[in-house]
Amino acid sequence: MKKYKKARKMAVILASVLVMDSYMGAVSPYINAYAYTEKAATVNATTLNVRSGPGTTYSVVTKLTNGASVTVIDEKNASDGALWYQIRVSGSGGQTVTGYVSKSYLKFPSSYTNDADFESRLTAEGFPESYKTKLRALHAQYPKWVFRAQHTNLDWNTAVKEESQVGKTLVHTNSLSSWKSTVDGAYNWDSSIWIGYDGSSWVTASEDIVRYYMDPRNFLDETNVFQFMTHTYDGNKHTADGLKTMVKGTFLSGESSGGSSNPGNTDSSSGGGTVIGPGAVIGPGAAINPGAGAESSSDSGKASLEGPQASITPKNLPIVMEYGPGASLTGPSSSNTNTNNNTTGTVSGSSAYVNMIMNAAAQSGVNPYVLAAMIIQEQGSSGSGKSISGTESGYEGYYNFFNIEAYQSGNMTAVQRGLWWASQSGNYERPWNSPEKSILGGAFYYGNNYVKVGQDTFYLKKFNVQGSNLYKHQYMTNVQGAASEGAVYSKAYNSDMKQTELEFKIPIYNNMPDNACSQPTGDGNPNNKLSGLSVEGFVMTPTFNRDTLGYDLIVDPGVSSINVYATALSSLASVKGTGTITLSSGNNDIKVSVTAQNGSVREYVLHVVRQNNGPTYSSGAGTGTGSGSGTGGNTSNGPGSNIGPGVSNPSGTDHAGTPGGSNVSIAPNGSASISVQTSTGVIAQGPGTDIKVTETAASTPQQTQAPAAVQSSAFGIGDINGDGKINSLDVLKLQRYLLGLETISEKGKLAADLNGDGKVNSQDLLLLQKKILGL
Repeated sequence: MKKYKKARKMAVILASVLVMDSYMGAVSPYINAYAYTEKAATVNATTLNVRSGPGTTYSVVTKLTNGASVTVIDEKNASDGALWYQIRVSGSGGQTVTGYVSKSYLKFPSSYTNDADFESRLTAEGFPESYKTKLRALHAQYPKWVFRAQHTNLDWNTAVKEESQVGKTLVHTNSLSSWKSTVDGAYNWDSSIWIGYDGSSWVTASEDIVRYYMDPRNFLDETNVFQFMTHTYDGNKHTADGLKTMVKGTFLSGESSGGSSNPGNTDSSSGGGTVIGPGAVIGPGAAINPGAGAESSSDSGKASLEGPQASITPKNLPIVMEYGPGASLTGPSSSNTNTNNNTTGTVSGSSAYVNMIMNAAAQSGVNPYVLAAMIIQEQGSSGSGKSISGTESGYEGYYNFFNIEAYQSGNMTAVQRGLWWASQSGNYERPWNSPEKSILGGAFYYGNNYVKVGQDTFYLKKFNVQGSNLYKHQYMTNVQGAASEGAVYSKAYNSDMKQTELEFKIPIYNNMPDNACSQPTGDGNPNNKLSGLSVEGFVMTPTFNRDTLGYDLIVDPGVSSINVYATALSSLASVKGTGTITLSSGNNDIKVSVTAQNGSVREYVLHVVRQNNGPTYSSGAGTGTGSGSGTGGNTSNGPGSNIGPGVSNPSGTDHAGTPGGSNVSIAPNGSASISVQTSTGVIAQGPGTDIKVTETAASTPQQTQAPAAVQSSAFGIGDINGDGKINSLDVLKLQRYLLGLETISEKGKLAADLNGDGKVNSQDLLLLQKKILGL
């Protein structure tokens, strides 16, 4: 009987297994049939919102720019029936973001059929595998295109660090915070304000965004790859008809009328307004309007944050400042200059811009499509830049189509500085008292100083990674410059022209990461420093300094707990790890973390040791703030106390300085009166300017020092130009040297090495500014 029952139970179990197996066999094919196959795609919109759900009513998770690589992981219909893709994208910090985008704004690569000849050419050129995927996609679409590898033989990380030096590569101040640098000299931690170059509109780019724009693998698509096309003129390929196609709908399709037909107040060279171009991300709260150089999402025919790039016609090309502020466009060093280059030519006499540009191209040896792209970038598609209006006060009748030498200097705006240079007699057809002379002279300038010395692509014009003058003599400081101009340049080629043989020179570096560097997407205030840290009744070692992360404290074994107090430098940051802390025997590591608004965390560690004969509580101890100065930051205090010992009052005086670090006014006698703030800024005064230093009572630093008198010595420390004075001329000379725009003698280098470390870099520039300001 028992055996029978066991057999029956076994039969039931076996039957269940068979039924389940049959059920799973029926279900599995159903599941497999509907499993979504992931696929790669790229963004086909100037700026694209990634939303939390399928539809425009959902919140924005992040923003992506044209050409960004994504992975499509699913698709869903919105409430209106429109199809949306769910995507996955990696951020610069390695984090993964998922969200939804409309299907209209993604582009999928063409199907690639293995081509043995093409594969062998890629291998012969030495392209890494990480380049080949996108090059294969381009080959599938444009089989006649030729890709040449430019082996820089430079270490990737070294190149990025060089291009990330303070002031060398800039972004607009309205960019995401992750695009902006916080290294010394780039960010004022006291005021949580980025230090501006040429006013406050342009600031130093972060290393992450420099990595993104320097990595060629991010721009191997049919639009952005044109930044790698060479700029040499070829009369057989570069025709007037091709130029007309490119400039259709822009002011260059018409005729010049001496600048009077170019009304408006767009000033692309001064750094004003929000700069939105290919690869740009619009910062939170930024006002966007056509006059600011961005496309309006509300105007008919304009580019939307949801809209595809294909909807942007040449008529609506965005204005992106080419050089970035503060960049002097002086020619290369004498070692790179070809003395046989022509600097004068013959004007065509035509009033049509196309004819002017073709004439300039033939004489200068520069591709006319490149010249047109540069002009459109500088002056806007409507030609509303002040540099070509011919009506700028004090410089009526002068033109600077390429904004050459256009940077803010002293009390001159960038436009005025550029027009002043254009008005001078000299080489390159100056004075530029007609539009054609400006176009012809500017073409000679660019051809002689850049194209003919190897900087013959938009990429190399921004990132000089060839020749003997590495990382210097760069035509622009705007990190987006090469990508933006390449996108405009691509419009010169219609679909038929793109099916012809085109050649691209693409840089390769040593020790590159396996995958393309991601575009940073984080935003929010980055300030994660403390303004005060103390332990009630005890003295820490060393004295608190917001940049010192480790502290030591010895207490008697009888001390079982301590009260830790801390205040964040920024009111937008939060502090954890304070209050009453119970101590264990022996060693204790107390971690106080500061989380910035953007999510970045800085950790301070207090090493506490309970030791025989150690200090006990003293009511007079723990009251020093060290060098941490409170600016309204959040306070994390012990029980029953609003303001902890040794922590400055969060509502106290804010000693933050202005973004530039000084208020400068030019006196009638040519000297500069500077009202010193606590931040250190960039001084850019006119030639021969001496400096008078004064302090305002409201902005006196905590440890007030009398302003140091400007010293006079022959090539003494700080006297870089050897004129016996230490003033703004020395600052300007050092800035230009660091940007690769000017050379310094060996004696000058010794004078420029203010910290005596044997190097001349941005740290010396900061010390020189402080020396002049008496800080």
